[in-house]
Amino acid sequence: MVSERNQAWHRLAGSLVAPIRLASHKTGLSPALLAAVVYVESRGRAGAVSAAGAIGPMQLMPATAWTVLHVNPWQVQQNILGGAQFLQSLLKLFHGNLTLALEAYNAGPTRVASGEPPPPSAVTYAKTVETFLRRAEVRTDSSPQKRFLHQL
Repeated sequence: MVSERNQAWHRLAGSLVAPIRLASHKTGLSPALLAAVVYVESRGRAGAVSAAGAIGPMQLMPATAWTVLHVNPWQVQQNILGGAQFLQSLLKLFHGNLTLALEAYNAGPTRVASGEPPPPSAVTYAKTVETFLRRAEVRTDSSPQKRFLHQL
């Protein structure tokens, strides 16, 4: 067993280990998955703002953060928890299909749920998150059956 201090997801999470661990505990999503999303979305930068206006480590759109998720996107813990809750809801919507949930996180759930092909950027995004997730899991868990989700 690898000590928690040496887990690969910690390298992805950087200074955000504690808020990621808390969001993982509250949502049941693995910390490795959340760390991979944070890394791909913002490289762990708490104050990141995209050209489209997405905010924080999980790159939440302000309107979604405030009105749908009921979190302050500028507050790191709320941003990560809100993003984790959104991802959890997408996993439920897409019956545990991680690729579809990640594409929806990136491109919007309506577009993915409609059956339209997701934009190439969303496909690339999902593949990138899944690659970082696999790398984190290979280094921290000897079981190839480790799930990205603790519970649904």
